[in-house]
Parts: sequence; C-alpha cells; structure tokens
Amino acid sequence: MKNFNFLILYFCAVLAMCIMYAPQPLQPHFEQILEISKFKASLFTTAILAPLAFASIIYGYILEKISIKNVLVGVFFVFGASEICFALADSYEILLTIRIIQGFIVPAALTGIMSYISQSANKQNLASAIGAYVGMTIAGGFIGRFLSGFFTDLFGWRFFFFVLGALAFGVSALLYKILPVIKISLVKPKIRNIAQILSIPRNIYIFCAIFGMCFVFQATLNVLPFELKRLLGEFNGSKIGFMYFGYIVGVFISFNVARIANFCKGPTNAIMIGFLIYFIALLLLHVESFGVIFGSMIVFYFGSFMAHSVATAHVNKKATAHKGITNGLYISFYYCGGALGSFVPGFLYDSFGWGAFLSALCVVVMASIFFIWKLKRYELRKIH
Repeated sequence: MKNFNFLILYFCAVLAMCIMYAPQPLQPHFEQILEISKFKASLFTTAILAPLAFASIIYGYILEKISIKNVLVGVFFVFGASEICFALADSYEILLTIRIIQGFIVPAALTGIMSYISQSANKQNLASAIGAYVGMTIAGGFIGRFLSGFFTDLFGWRFFFFVLGALAFGVSALLYKILPVIKISLVKPKIRNIAQILSIPRNIYIFCAIFGMCFVFQATLNVLPFELKRLLGEFNGSKIGFMYFGYIVGVFISFNVARIANFCKGPTNAIMIGFLIYFIALLLLHVESFGVIFGSMIVFYFGSFMAHSVATAHVNKKATAHKGITNGLYISFYYCGGALGSFVPGFLYDSFGWGAFLSALCVVVMASIFFIWKLKRYELRKIH
C-alpha cells in the first residue's frame, strides 16, 4: 500500500509541475488572442515563481498546525477548481488572478509532497525516494509544457487546462481516501540562523551563482516561445512545446549526481563545467534556425541541470548545522532568480531583439562562473 501511496505522490508532483508551467509555451498565443503585451503575457509564469522565492522561509510557520494530508487534499481541490476557471475565462485580469492564487498554493503542494515522502520512506530508501521525486518534477515540467502546446494545436488552448483540472479533482479525492494522516515538523528559521548561514562564504558563492542560473533559465524559456513564433511566422504549439524535449536530460542527471561529481574530480569542478556548458549553449542559440535552436536547447538543459543538481547536493553535504534552513535559502535564491528572469530580460528582447537578449544572459552566466571560481578558491584555502 505504501508503494501505491508513493506512486500517487509522484503523480501529484508531475501534475503540480504541469499546472505550474503549462501556460509558458502558450504566452505568444495569449499575447495575440488577449491583445496584451509580451510583458503581461510573461506574468503568467512570474505569478507562479515569485511565491516560491519566499515559501521556504514562511511555510514552516503556516503548515505547522495542519496535517499534510489535509494540506494536499485542499491544495489539489483548489488546483482543480482554478484550472477549470482558467479554461473558462476570457479576461486577462481573471486569468492572471487565477495564476497568482495558484502561485501561493504551489509551494504548499511541493513542500507537502516532499515532506510526506521524506517522512514515510525508510532510511535506506530515502535517497532514492527523494531522487525519484526530483526526477518526477523535472518530467512534469516537460510534460506540462509539451502537452499544452500539442493539445492547443489539436483542440484549442482551453482543452489541456480542463484535463489538468479534472485530474487535480481526481487526485484530491484519491488522496483523501487513501493517504494516512501524519504530522510534519517544518523548519522555522530565525533571523540569527539565516545571518549565520549567509556569513559563510561558500553559501554566498553558491547562492549567487544559482540565482544567476535560474534567472537565465527562466528568461530563456519565457522568451523562447516568442522568438520561435517570430521565426516560424505564426504560433505553432506543437513545435514550441517540442523545444522543451531536452528538459528530460534533467531526469538522467538527477539520478547520477554523485557519478558526475566524481567524473569531474569534485563537485566544484562539476558545477563550473555545468556553467561553461550553459554559456556555450547561449552562444549557440544566437543562430536563428529552428534545428540549431533545438540542439542548442538540449545543451542548455544539460548544463543548467548539471550545475543545479550538483550545487544542491554540495550545499547540503557541506551544511553542518541548520541544513533545512540552508536548503531553504538555496531554494529561495533559486526561485527569486527565476521570478526576476521570467520578466525583466523580456524588456531587452522587446527593445533590441534576440541577439542582445542572449548577450545579456551571457553576462549573467559569466557572473555565476565568477562566483563558482571564488567558491573553488575558498574551498582550496580551507583544505590547505
């Protein structure tokens, strides 16, 4: 029965990520049919990412008194209702309001799923259970983006959101029926703990580098549909959705973090190599060809997931105290970068085009590489 519960929770992780990212490839379509600006269309993604930047700081207080089962049942019921409303809405203001509401419950869903898995798994299976969860979130990010584009071409943009709503209602009912009630104790950080963690140079270097990584990641994924629409001459949901196919490499990387770090002769080297691959991908994306962009995006995903996965493992391994708060701050820096990246660089794309936009992102990646270089020097000094 426990294995079946885990399968349901993994499906919940996939579904939550589908709900998060399904509108992203459709943003040029929304720009056209709602007669809004690129900036307004980009806010559909920003609205989801922004609350995640603060969730790890505040959710320990919010969820302390509620059983995680009730949280998940309630969250997926709201997901179901909000997705159906999203599919029926015609007003930009209503659509954005729904995304903002979802943005505030997505952290509860992801926190709840991961916490339930970590508390239910046996100690010997915990690492593989969490690894599977990470793999499912990556798969969900691809599935949501790809299917929303694919089904838009076949049945119109509303269809997939109806499907997500129905699935969320079904999952809510299933969780209510089968999931045992357990209490969780989430981390409630204090200001002095946060200051202590931020006073460690290693943490600052990794946090700043990963801020830049997610800034560039979301900037690219948010602007890419608009650039593809320009290249293709019209909106093509299937082709735009297919551009996220390389996302799947993240599943492979998430299960091979230790091997990658060993192959690169240490985690810091692996993070540095990941960022260098990331930088090369941005250079390749300057070639305005659908085929070249598709291949470049596979390189892009590989570099970003390699840097992110190894950095996550490294910061957790090195945290000798307040590991939960350290991990929470890492997530906050990550999603803060993503939230800003989802709309700020879009102004550059609007004003100066794809080439200037990518060149600016190259500068951000170079700054991240600088922080990893500082990290490497810091760790060498600690050894000697």
